Amino acid sequence: MKAHHIWSAPVIVTLAALTATVSTLSHVLPAAARPATLMAQEAGSRINVRSAPSARAAVAHYGIVGDRVEVMSQVIGSDDYGWSYVQFSSGAKGWVRGDFVRYTEGMAKYAFLLGQDGRVPSAGETRQRINVRSAPSMNATSPHYGLVGDIVQVLTQKTGSDGSVWRYVQFPSGAKGWVRGDLVQAVEMGGC
Repeated sequence: MKAHHIWSAPVIVTLAALTATVSTLSHVLPAAARPATLMAQEAGSRINVRSAPSARAAVAHYGIVGDRVEVMSQVIGSDDYGWSYVQFSSGAKGWVRGDFVRYTEGMAKYAFLLGQDGRVPSAGETRQRINVRSAPSMNATSPHYGLVGDIVQVLTQKTGSDGSVWRYVQFPSGAKGWVRGDLVQAVEMGGC
């Protein structure tokens, strides 16, 4: 059976969308991206939204403290800051430095997928595939995969027969599966 990538930002492809036309694919939005709010010390401040995850990247537009956004993905930029790829309710998208993003309180547990080396990818770095398995076991089938940096919702966890902790996760597409616990990093409520 061929594996399918479940979800990745900035390009989002759900299993249902695979049958859609190319023009339709660009309009598919994630069903469960991580809700957040832009923050800074001064109310009303402008927050730069950049074209790439770097303080040197062009400013594509800006948000205002208090704007609600959906975090689609996270990476470590070439400047060693954490960066969040966000989407505004207007549909505008771009990169915001992680310390200007506060995750909405009281929401479900969210996490991002880590690489085999235990870290999120750097900007421009090829993102590794992470197997999403049908059961909490390395021997279970892997009908899907995610990419390092993908945001997921953690639904539950279980210790597998091999002694490893496994997390049952849901992707924004609605797809669910088991990922080894050391490849899932919880998102802190205060920011990146």
